[in-house]
Amino acid sequence: MSPKLFVVFYRPRYGNFLHWALHIEKGEEHHIIEVDGERPQFKRNTFMENPKESGTFLRQFFIAVLGEDDVERVKSAAQSVPVDNETVEWDCQDYVLEILDKLQEDFVLDKDDEDYRDVRKILMEERGGSV
Repeated sequence: MSPKLFVVFYRPRYGNFLHWALHIEKGEEHHIIEVDGERPQFKRNTFMENPKESGTFLRQFFIAVLGEDDVERVKSAAQSVPVDNETVEWDCQDYVLEILDKLQEDFVLDKDDEDYRDVRKILMEERGGSV
């Protein structure tokens, strides 16, 4: 079974905005990639959990089917995107969008794929959204 990439929405942990994270589903394995906390103490966080089992899970959006090598490329992209504790407006949603941008640059995601463009538009419309 090929790994799949999702963006997960959770109820807010801090403030009013929805919490966003990336979810890599590989069979029964689930990898969550996020930033947690509040400015100026955001921290990169990764853990293994099925997001649907979280009490704060709301929904997730399918992004792409990944190749086997792409799982490590997603993790690497997440490590390369800086955590911005300086910009007042920066948060977990920006982190997820910046990782997706990096994955486009690295040709893991195809910005011309119609399904990806549709979900990217939804993400941009949901940006800053609250419950």
